[in-house]
Amino acid sequence: MLFHLRDAFRSGDIWLARSRRYGDIKQTLVSTQAVTQARLVAPLRPEEWLSDRRSRLGTRLKDLGRAARAGAIPGGAIENGVLHVERLEASSPEGVDDLVLDFYGQMPRARITDLLLEVDASTAFSEAFRHLRTGEPCADRIGLMNVLLAEGVNLGLRKMAEATNTHSHWELIRLARWHVEGEAYDRALAMVVEAQAGLPMAAFWGRGASASSDGQFFVASEQGEAMNLVNAKYGNTPGLKAYSHVSDQYAPFATQVIPATASEAPYILDGLLMNDAGRALRRHRRIHRSRFRGMRASRLQVRPSHS
Repeated sequence: MLFHLRDAFRSGDIWLARSRRYGDIKQTLVSTQAVTQARLVAPLRPEEWLSDRRSRLGTRLKDLGRAARAGAIPGGAIENGVLHVERLEASSPEGVDDLVLDFYGQMPRARITDLLLEVDASTAFSEAFRHLRTGEPCADRIGLMNVLLAEGVNLGLRKMAEATNTHSHWELIRLARWHVEGEAYDRALAMVVEAQAGLPMAAFWGRGASASSDGQFFVASEQGEAMNLVNAKYGNTPGLKAYSHVSDQYAPFATQVIPATASEAPYILDGLLMNDAGRALRRHRRIHRSRFRGMRASRLQVRPSHS
């Protein structure tokens, strides 16, 4: 009974007096008298709007037909039964480019590593990258930020060493080998997400109690049929999926690389249990796309447990 009552509240079939979340939906609508007094761009009756649109569409189609017979379609032409349209160029008012450059010129210059250090001062995410043998946090924070930046922008340690004047290529390799690993990235991401959830601005987007997840498919080389990697969605095209969890505060609190042929259910649970941001959720929605049925969503109710 409680489950049906909950679904009825969500759908608006029943409502609760003096409630902001589950109140009567009709009370939020604009009254008919206020609408008639307002100057609307579209007519109030949908029949009038549809009739006007049909008339406009018919007129435009006749104009297009006359232009096609005369070979004078504006910005396009019909060749061998195929319509070719010229590429539209972006147009902007005169002086906009100079204005943008002026704005950029007035902004203070800052190094990307300095911005990372400022975020680290607020979140202390660098403590997640501990030494693999001693377990101590990385003392060389500048070098650690260079390694994280090189991997984040896919620049590579060698090119990053050429772009910076603080560390050599071998120093960055040493930091990457002894401090940077997948679990450290997960811990650092959790710390940043928890700090983001505590900001006042995050409360305007959501309460951090619900989330959704989806996977992005990346094609790999070779064929998957010979390797027994046939997937109902992607066929015999091999590849991997980057499976991400995003909270209602627009924070990606978990990201995993999973096989495209694997079931997503256990990885959903892994993402929810990876950090405190996932464990604090009460509702999760899994978005999955089907080639024949479009996009669907399945819900997972998360209940607190004492175990």
